[in-house]
Amino acid sequence: MADKKIKIDPAAFACSVVSGSNLTGDDDEKDCKKALVRYLTAYLLVEKFNNLEANQFKFINSKNFEYLMSALDSVKPR
Repeated sequence: MADKKIKIDPAAFACSVVSGSNLTGDDDEKDCKKALVRYLTAYLLVEKFNNLEANQFKFINSKNFEYLMSALDSVKPR
């Protein structure tokens, strides 16, 4: 297990997700909505990850990794 915390910038990550998306449909409004959903989903996912990552350093026993993995498994992409 790493001894340094990982912290991801949610806004930068979400922007990267959206900028890497192929949103070239005929309807700009639908594309904007899809981009917004992707941005918000990515942003919230990274916030959850950052919270879990910060909290995992507070645990003492060897179940830290199992807790983090089970918590990430509960996050379901749309």
